[in-house]
Amino acid sequence: MHFDAITLACINAELNQKLLPGRVQQVLLVDEQSIGLEIYASQQRQYLWLNADPAAARIQLGAGKLRRGPDSQPPLLLLLRKYVRNAILDTIVQPDPIERVLRLGFEHAEHGSTTLIVELIGRMSNLILTGPGDKILDCLRRTRAQGEGQRALWPGAIYTPPPKPAKIEWLDLTDAALAAEFKKMLRQDGKLWRVLVDTLAGFSPTLAREVAWRAAGNSQAAATATDVEKLIQTVRALWQPVQNGHWQPGLVVEDGRAIGFAPYVIHFRGEFAPMPSITQAVARFYEAPHRHAPGVAVAAQSADAYAAQRGAVNAAIGKVRKRLARNLDALAGEEPAPGQVEQMRIQAEWLLALSSQIAEDQQQLDIDLDGQRLTIALDPHKTPVDQAEAMFKRAAKLARAAEFIPQRRAALQADLDFLAQLAVDLHFAENHPEIQAVESELRRAGLLNDRKRTKTTHAPTSAQPLRYLSPDGLAILVGRNARQNEQVTFSLAGADDLWLHAHGAPGAHVVVRNGGQPVSEETVRMAAQLAGYYSGLRGEKAAPITITTRRFVTRVPSGRTGQVYVRNADTITVAAELPDDALLISTPSKTRGTTHA
Repeated sequence: MHFDAITLACINAELNQKLLPGRVQQVLLVDEQSIGLEIYASQQRQYLWLNADPAAARIQLGAGKLRRGPDSQPPLLLLLRKYVRNAILDTIVQPDPIERVLRLGFEHAEHGSTTLIVELIGRMSNLILTGPGDKILDCLRRTRAQGEGQRALWPGAIYTPPPKPAKIEWLDLTDAALAAEFKKMLRQDGKLWRVLVDTLAGFSPTLAREVAWRAAGNSQAAATATDVEKLIQTVRALWQPVQNGHWQPGLVVEDGRAIGFAPYVIHFRGEFAPMPSITQAVARFYEAPHRHAPGVAVAAQSADAYAAQRGAVNAAIGKVRKRLARNLDALAGEEPAPGQVEQMRIQAEWLLALSSQIAEDQQQLDIDLDGQRLTIALDPHKTPVDQAEAMFKRAAKLARAAEFIPQRRAALQADLDFLAQLAVDLHFAENHPEIQAVESELRRAGLLNDRKRTKTTHAPTSAQPLRYLSPDGLAILVGRNARQNEQVTFSLAGADDLWLHAHGAPGAHVVVRNGGQPVSEETVRMAAQLAGYYSGLRGEKAAPITITTRRFVTRVPSGRTGQVYVRNADTITVAAELPDDALLISTPSKTRGTTHA
């Protein structure tokens, strides 16, 4: 299930009703990826949680007081305390109802107007504080524009909305125009829900499957078998609450567990349990690792039974990340500019060659080099010879830095990538041993500056990778953390097996045990969805997945656990969600198995 644009529209309506106008009494850091606001509105305290976790980005509102997280104080938190604490929250706007972006407007008696922009867009989720003219004051994740068409999220830059995918923005189309688009769309091969996700803006897989169920009687119905008029009526009806506010929020319950939430009744999977509000449905869904539904007898517990342990490990990861980031920034100040070493050596050589011709009170030496002027500033406290020797020493030091710094930068970046993997592992950890395994990997890598050491040289290995059964009867192996990724790729996979991983994001190594035999499109898509689901791209509507043969995957020399180089790879795009037909059968043994499950 997905926190999609229509869910955000419903939450926007509820927040407008409950929080406006409201005074912000407190701003706190819940964790490294979340900000909490205590807001006094309608004569009661409300607690708004803005979570930019790429794997579970969301907005939650509850009556329970939020707990302060790590002791760190990122710049965004400090600015929010300056501009937003004691301010009046006077507007909450979703600029585009088919986009997962919300703007919270504040008015401060001393500092004026600011806007907190909440982007809940998967791996690009962010919290961005802007001032007048949408000038960025700071954001949770800073990014610089890397190329043409890319946006910069950096203090001082002007905020621009996230780029839109090349899909039909259908909401304002007339029925006639929508019918023309749908007729073209329904000529495509494949399942209706998949065509809807790939073609229409604002459609998550959850919404698309519900549309398919209502329009064609089957969430897996083919696009070509769908009636255009029925499809238009269904789509309009599901989006009608955006205009009239008649939402029907609730939880999706299956086998006594809450497996999802939606602001409309779900028919295609499980049973739908109505809730008083979508904010309560979201909070209930995320309140516990096992996500028990209302009415199910479970022991009373906090929002996360492992919150203290998980929070301690998360704080450790954040502390290491900040140290590495500082070290990375420091390298930029030590690295010589291109040509600086050679230029310094040339100047030193000319100083030595012309030292006898330099007057005692001369301030600079000007040399004509085939029409180009070389100017050397002279140090009044040194003789030309002493200055030349100092410049030779400085040039030698810079030359060593020019050789060392790129290697050091690559190592620091590899460690930051490893921390990103551990952060995802921690997020998906469901019990004490799995959380402990993340901490053990962090210590085993030598990244913690403390005296505590694990008793063994390896992380706990009792848990095994997940094993799914594909539609073809092939085993699909999924690593749940860095150690299991290493095991899946280099112990359990054969050289000719198919290997998949979320492109550009931390996550699971996934292997299809096909032994070089052809693999059906259904199996490839299932494996790709599993790779997206067990990664930092979880919830993305169009997640890029790298796919290659295992023989083209090699360990990074001197790299961290599970870090690999990939060659001869292709990329496919899928929804990063758990496939409906995914069958979890068992955990594999440590030895190589057969091709088939």
